[in-house]
Amino acid sequence: MWVLIVIIIVIIFFLIKQKLETDPIDHTYPHRLANIDFYNHGEELYDQYFKDIQSATQFVCVSFFIVKSDHFSETFFKLLSDASSRGVEVYLLVDRLGSFAIRRKDREDLKKAGVQIEYSNRFNILSPLRSFNRRNHRKISIIDGRIAYIGGYNIGDEYINQNSKFSFWRDYHLRLQGDVVKDVLDLFKQDWEQNTYEALEINSNVDITGHYRCQLIPTSNGKLQETFLNLVRQAESRIAIGSPYFIPNKKLLDLLEKKLAQGIKVQIIYPHDSDHILVKEASAPFLSRLHRAGAEVRLFQEGFYHAKAIFIDDKVCDIGTANFDRRSLYFNHEVNLLMYDQELVRKLYTYYEQDFNYATPIYEEWYEYPNSKTHIVKKILAKWFHPLL
Repeated sequence: MWVLIVIIIVIIFFLIKQKLETDPIDHTYPHRLANIDFYNHGEELYDQYFKDIQSATQFVCVSFFIVKSDHFSETFFKLLSDASSRGVEVYLLVDRLGSFAIRRKDREDLKKAGVQIEYSNRFNILSPLRSFNRRNHRKISIIDGRIAYIGGYNIGDEYINQNSKFSFWRDYHLRLQGDVVKDVLDLFKQDWEQNTYEALEINSNVDITGHYRCQLIPTSNGKLQETFLNLVRQAESRIAIGSPYFIPNKKLLDLLEKKLAQGIKVQIIYPHDSDHILVKEASAPFLSRLHRAGAEVRLFQEGFYHAKAIFIDDKVCDIGTANFDRRSLYFNHEVNLLMYDQELVRKLYTYYEQDFNYATPIYEEWYEYPNSKTHIVKKILAKWFHPLL
């Protein structure tokens, strides 16, 4: 037993040490204008997404953390293959760990159709822990350099509510047109070149300027912490957070408590049921601490809540791929969109507010649900591993 504990401690030490190791510096993008459409139902999102790919005439660039080999994924693969067959350049970049479920036959069929499929963040035997732990969690797509997508949805049956584990999947995703599309394309090209050593000679084809002021924020290697801290510092009346995993670091936790002490309203939506082992046990102490400090914490019960969002007053809204946890803060490659138009922020907040009002206020029994006998063991393991969750 003691040998196992020592091994675990050593592994945690080396993984946390990676916070100080450098990755390629994320590009800083300027404020841009964009037309922005919001989706919180997978069926509606992918209906429009598939139509956009079907209408592509030049290129389609797609990056997902998770792509599976289930029924919905097969439909997605056929869509990309059909686009390639009609002369469209198709680039598919998927995370090596997140998309491990893609069958070899599916990869071979895509390549035969002309789709260029590559894995990001491959395992590196010279740096095994680092390469295993750092994931490309971004979910972005660009069609013909005119339309871009960013948000929390991946490719699999559960994202269109066809999975038996969760009756419903709640997420937030954005469809973009306008100047900001060129930044999303630039980010994809950087990720592609970093993982394939091949530069893509494709360009944006923006045909409209856009209406709403926004900014693309790619993060990795600890940069997300400053993004979140800067957002929370701006709050004067309300902070609203939605995240499927809630494991903030000390700076963020202390700042949220400080804002609560100043009388600022803090709202948090968290899923009632978890999709991964230990994340609930790791999140619960932070949710409980903020709840005791006055935060309104709600548990989303009608399915799984996977959305990633932060609303600061009516001034700014952050939607993207980053969770409010240590993995997103320190390890993952993420990308979020900050939106600054007050009319748009108020509109998007109404969708968050509907989820918040529909959710259940946190209650004591939830902390040990569903099995109190195993809860103590899980709590101990979660306390050990929460820096990695």
